[in-house]
Amino acid sequence: MLDLTGGEGEYGPWYRLKVKDESRGVVRYFAKNEVKRAAAADSIEVGGQIWVAMDTDKVTLKRDDGSTHDYNPTMVAFPGSD
Repeated sequence: MLDLTGGEGEYGPWYRLKVKDESRGVVRYFAKNEVKRAAAADSIEVGGQIWVAMDTDKVTLKRDDGSTHDYNPTMVAFPGSD
């Protein structure tokens, strides 16, 4: 992992990880679920390893204003952790 940034938004704290992927180069990942909890607990180390998998099937998110956004869901794990 190259960098971890965070801030406070309309819906509470957010965290963004910058990860170097062997095939895609630098990838930015907005933390959710267990990764967000780990970032809030200061349990993620810059320079550490992280595994990010991106689903090949896109999902469409409908926003409150009626617009849509397509994205590929992701899953994250920390090698060597329980």
